[in-house]
Amino acid sequence: MTYLLVACGVVLTGVFATSAASKLRGRAAFAEFVTATARIGGFRPDQARPMAMVVAGAEAAIVLGFITAALAASRVLAGLATAGSALLLAVFTGAIVRAMRRGAAVPCRCFGASKTPLGRRHLVRNAVLLVAAALGLATALAAGSAPVHPAGLAVAAGAGVLVAILAIATDEIADLFAYTARP
Repeated sequence: MTYLLVACGVVLTGVFATSAASKLRGRAAFAEFVTATARIGGFRPDQARPMAMVVAGAEAAIVLGFITAALAASRVLAGLATAGSALLLAVFTGAIVRAMRRGAAVPCRCFGASKTPLGRRHLVRNAVLLVAAALGLATALAAGSAPVHPAGLAVAAGAGVLVAILAIATDEIADLFAYTARP
């Protein structure tokens, strides 16, 4: 069970670290995220900036939570970080649904300067990440722990990195398949 917790923790840490870094990498990137936040949430400009700061701060806090949990080898801290991830992903999913229902063609600024408007692919990505959070939380709450082997931890971490990369590259992968499917 520990291996599953490690894999899920690595997925969520990678996704939220990349997301926070893409928003905070410079003034222009953050300004684009503030604009997207206003359009997605229907916020006035004076509301969007604080909301964008809360989102980026929450993502960074989740990353720090997972790092702290790993350094302390704490299932409790891992569970808290995973629960925070699930909550934030649920909020993001609700925001995507709201934007789609309003017909707002807002590009996803989750991992940088994507031009792809929020849509089904982002809901699917979030569903996969929510499953990872649920599995991680269930594993963190499970009683007891078996001895772990370094090779097992390496495989679990590697699997987590792979899933995180796939989640982060959702737009690019979907665009690639859409492009190759055109006649």
